[in-house]
Amino acid sequence: MIRRKKKMQNEKCTQAILFARVSSKKQKDKGVSLDVQMETITKYCHDKGLKIIKDFSIDESSTKGERKQYHEMLDFAKSCLGKVAIVVNYVDRLQRNYDDTYELNKLRKEGKIEVHFLREQLIIHKDSNSLEINFWNMHVLMANAQVNNMIDKVKASQAKNWSLGKCQGYAPLGYLNTKDENYRSTVILDEVRAPIITKLFEEYATGNHSIDSIWQLSKNLGLYTKMKSRRGNFVSKNTIYDILTNPFYYGEMCIKGEFMPHVYPHIVSRSLFDKVQEIFAQNGNHNRNNSENQAKYTYAFRGLIKCKECGGLITPATAIKKNGLKYRHLRCANYKKCCHQSSVMEYVIFEQLEKDVFSKLSLPLNMQEPLKEQILRSLTDTSKLNTTIKINVTKKINELKIKEDKLLDFYLEGKLTQDIYDMKKASIDKEIKGLENTQEKYKTIDNDAKNKIVNIFTIAGNISYIFQHASPSRQNELLKMLLKDCQLNGKRLEYTLRKPFDMLVKTHNVKDWKDIAIEMIEDII
Repeated sequence: MIRRKKKMQNEKCTQAILFARVSSKKQKDKGVSLDVQMETITKYCHDKGLKIIKDFSIDESSTKGERKQYHEMLDFAKSCLGKVAIVVNYVDRLQRNYDDTYELNKLRKEGKIEVHFLREQLIIHKDSNSLEINFWNMHVLMANAQVNNMIDKVKASQAKNWSLGKCQGYAPLGYLNTKDENYRSTVILDEVRAPIITKLFEEYATGNHSIDSIWQLSKNLGLYTKMKSRRGNFVSKNTIYDILTNPFYYGEMCIKGEFMPHVYPHIVSRSLFDKVQEIFAQNGNHNRNNSENQAKYTYAFRGLIKCKECGGLITPATAIKKNGLKYRHLRCANYKKCCHQSSVMEYVIFEQLEKDVFSKLSLPLNMQEPLKEQILRSLTDTSKLNTTIKINVTKKINELKIKEDKLLDFYLEGKLTQDIYDMKKASIDKEIKGLENTQEKYKTIDNDAKNKIVNIFTIAGNISYIFQHASPSRQNELLKMLLKDCQLNGKRLEYTLRKPFDMLVKTHNVKDWKDIAIEMIEDII
């Protein structure tokens, strides 16, 4: 097996898998991008004498979902006899984040694959030097930055459209998404459903209906869903509640907790809408009386910090200056009652964490790849040692159980008294129990456990960059992974770092990170 693996590592690559990707079915239907990619990489393979064994021409986002077709391509590469080249036009057609690097790197190190990036004129293989690996990583980093930049542009476009009163995404029931004379997205009244919705508001405003009866009325009036997966079905009871509490129907959109007027026709008047809300409140079944206050903003520190003075929850909030600029700050929930804790700007806490934690964890790119290799090597060696110890311990336990069976035979044959049998059996049981406890300590480190540990250390090494470019919800996830027992004392955050980040911050030598990774095994498995 070892000879075969070495032979595969050293053999010349003569076969290739072609990989071309677009991000959406719409792009794929146009065909241009995929055709150009395939034409370029096919010509490259012919020029290099690489036999094409399969091509993958797919429409799949590289940043959303599980990348099913991408993993199908990797599984096919694994199943091929001999070494295989994965040929792509440029780096971001194959990957746009570091999550996909691990599996590629593993196959590369095993000598199973080469990756040919045509535009970058880069071939990554088993013997690639650190400069080539860093060059690859830098292109992945730039691809990821491009994705983040596109996300920022989309958000900016959304914000602009919202400010103009334009709806983003699917309009609610009673409206239809369509194109105007300039082929731009717009929203129009649904002539079939809009009158039914108006009728439902009017009927519920009489005070003679419950949600159940108004739902039955909607079915009698023929209010069908427009969802593709459920088209032709009556709307659900929850949908009726959503309709009767949605301000869109009187002319306002709720965007991230803020109400903005839209430019589309109204289905009901504001007074009729308010009357319906009053009846909901009177009936005690309205959970949206304070919908503006209850709407959940996404904040990095939501639910993480308590007040050092009174123990109350520190709540994040968005405020608006006189010049119209928004800013985020943190304040104690009891600030109006008994607490003297002053409000703190969110960025002040970010700066503290950057100085005290992020800057001490972050590693240069040229150190990250060797560190990953060291950690994986250490985990693999430890796993092999643990397996050997477990085999020996299991063998010893089996021997003791055989000894215990013989002891029982002697007792049943009358060769041992009850007292001696009980004493010897108790001694054997105690020894077996000790060995079983020892066996528990030496766990098998499977690939999932290795991936989890490597991922944690990858996050630690890139924490500053990740945090700067992450959304508030992702920042919240990272902070929960990093910190516990957070308290706000004046303008300073007091906290405890979780494992292994507490040890990593204190460690001055990055070479010790692999030892900390081994210590994590108990917590991961």
